[in-house]
Amino acid sequence: MKLRHLLLPLALMTSLAHAETVFLIGDSTVADYKLPDPRQGWGQAIPPSFAAGVTVKNFAIPGRSSKSFLEEGAWEPVLAQIQPGDYVFIQFGHNDEKMDADRHTDAYGSYQEFLGRYIADTRKAGGIPVLVTPVARGGMKKSSSIGSHGRYPAAMLDLAKEQQVLAIDLTTLSENLVRKTSFSEIKPLYIASIDGKDDTHFTPAGAKVIARLVAQAIRGLDTPLAAKVQLPAEADAPN
Repeated sequence: MKLRHLLLPLALMTSLAHAETVFLIGDSTVADYKLPDPRQGWGQAIPPSFAAGVTVKNFAIPGRSSKSFLEEGAWEPVLAQIQPGDYVFIQFGHNDEKMDADRHTDAYGSYQEFLGRYIADTRKAGGIPVLVTPVARGGMKKSSSIGSHGRYPAAMLDLAKEQQVLAIDLTTLSENLVRKTSFSEIKPLYIASIDGKDDTHFTPAGAKVIARLVAQAIRGLDTPLAAKVQLPAEADAPN
């Protein structure tokens, strides 16, 4: 009898040992930053959007593409931690467009191949991949921000359909935000409000706005994680 009483709590502890984790991989628009760097990625701002019991681990690295993140070995420590039921959000595209050999991919070629590797590895580990198209760049130059990623967002969304992967079209969501937001409202969201030049990377206020777009999109996905999103107040979002 005493042994049975001991075994029951141990079994319960084993079943509860794994907390749901959301892994983020991507580039500088997702990454975490430390002061005095004024930038924040949306991945740094999104943890408060989840209920208790969901842990966010942000592995995004500035300057990386779908190719260089894998070939530099940054994917391996992420893959080693994925447990069944975890999520992996995958946002690449900003640097895949660059023409240097270490990062460049072809939208309907190697880009989809590298994304496919992340998808396959995540599924093999029992995780759930979520593709996220790249956030709009050049947000203060309204006309140039629209369609600034060429064919990469479409290539990602087509791959998502082909492989039946959850996807968030952050490109369109962020471009729509740019379209409807006045210059005075959108300027504080970008580092250009500090250095006068960079309207691709976000201030903490901008990271919160983009994180909210992602969180709202998660709520629309057909997955259990949707029920664990808790949106903060909209005070920091432009009207």
